[in-house]
Amino acid sequence: MSNVIELKNIAKAFGPKQVLKNASLKIERGTTQVILGGSGTGKSVLLRCVLGLVPVDAGSIWVNGKDVTTLSEAARTEQMKLFGMLFQSGALFDSMTVWENVAFVLLQRRMNAREAKKIALEKLAMVGLRAEVAELNPAELSGGMRKRVALARAICHNPEIIFYDEPTTGLDPITADVINELIIKLQKELKCTSVVITHDMHSAFRVADRMAFLYQGAFIAEGGVKDFKNSENPYVRQFVEGRADGPIKVMV
Repeated sequence: MSNVIELKNIAKAFGPKQVLKNASLKIERGTTQVILGGSGTGKSVLLRCVLGLVPVDAGSIWVNGKDVTTLSEAARTEQMKLFGMLFQSGALFDSMTVWENVAFVLLQRRMNAREAKKIALEKLAMVGLRAEVAELNPAELSGGMRKRVALARAICHNPEIIFYDEPTTGLDPITADVINELIIKLQKELKCTSVVITHDMHSAFRVADRMAFLYQGAFIAEGGVKDFKNSENPYVRQFVEGRADGPIKVMV
């Protein structure tokens, strides 16, 4: 199976703070790759680097065999069409209806409103939302429904790669598992590659094909779900078990 994304020795600092240090990872096409790590370990920064929203200081990022760190602005804009993104907060526009939120990218690309709405309704159905929800505003929805609308928006243009940034944060356990089920369902139906950034171990074990643990700016462990559940790495074990005692020190 080929690699759709390859990170080679990525480094990124903000002033004196070194967030990423020689981070390397290969993500196989058609799989769900979970990236684990505590708060402030650089997971979201890494994601923004892959998306081209933040430039790297060193290293290279390869997507479909192209080093995206060397692309022109126009080529980077074209590259973005490969990606779908579910933001942690959902990031819906309150001034737009649900269907307009879902079809936002299509409308920006000058698709006529009728066709864009048709696609939006199809994507809402894929995430388990009825057609009548399309005319509501985001403020009229529950947190779980807003998350599903944001997911429908992420897949509206049939992306090759979907990024999920903390997809279950702020949701109750039952609603969180609905999102987990959707991640699994969409990966199969769309035949896409999914990259899930999370610190939710239940969600991670539920959706992952492969897992990688980011600590102090570098990946210190990789493997399948069983590898992580049975890991002897003290950092991984502490994180998986959710223990305060261990080599990972939490600032309080």
